[in-house]
Amino acid sequence: MLALAELQSSFGEASLGGDTITLAPAIIGDGLQAEQRLSIHRNNTTVLLCEVLGTTYPVVKKLVGEAFFDSVARAYVRAHPPRSPCLFEYGGHFGDYLANVPAVAELPYLSDVAKLEWAWNESFYAVDAEPLSASALAKIDPETYGDLIFTLHPSLRLVASAYPIKEIWDVNQCGADPDARVDLNEGAQRLAVLRAQTSVTFIELSRGGFEMTAQLSAGKRLEDAFLSGQRLMADFDPTATLSVLIRAGAFHTFFI
Repeated sequence: MLALAELQSSFGEASLGGDTITLAPAIIGDGLQAEQRLSIHRNNTTVLLCEVLGTTYPVVKKLVGEAFFDSVARAYVRAHPPRSPCLFEYGGHFGDYLANVPAVAELPYLSDVAKLEWAWNESFYAVDAEPLSASALAKIDPETYGDLIFTLHPSLRLVASAYPIKEIWDVNQCGADPDARVDLNEGAQRLAVLRAQTSVTFIELSRGGFEMTAQLSAGKRLEDAFLSGQRLMADFDPTATLSVLIRAGAFHTFFI
């Protein structure tokens, strides 16, 4: 007789396609062999996880079609079983996985669209936190601005792509113009993904703005982050970008 914890662990492993030898003796046949019963549970688990992926990646699903998405999702589930009981945490590697699927090579932007959808998912489910207000910064001595280190809002994510992924995302939303088309030659996009109240928004950043935000996210001093952005763009205005981010609620707090 298996202990409860071992029984649950073995059943979970078997449901995800793992070894069934340990679990089989504990299964009551009742007309079906142990492997047949486990096969039913395994299929149900796969279907559930594919549905989770479809919910998390609706734009990717729309771009490739339901049948193809289901095929790729099943392969992903086999290669990347969940490690957490929270279903909204499942599928974080799907974008990288798509980048290595030969059948979608003609859609080079697909992987980045998936990464944008995952960033949206993470932002939506991130913990709540009070955004930093401009009035709080106004109390700081201007001479110390360069030494400020910001803590970004927990919902903020950064996504960069060689393709206009926000436009691709936009035209594939419910209610979008069915005749809308995206020019892939529009070039690269760099986005900050952020939840404001209950809505997730996208903030398009310049090369310098994206670099500056990434440096702030890594815990760099404000002056160092400014300089990093300016090294990429001679005409980069870090103060303007910082103002946009503060108004959007991209920061939680700061310290010196």
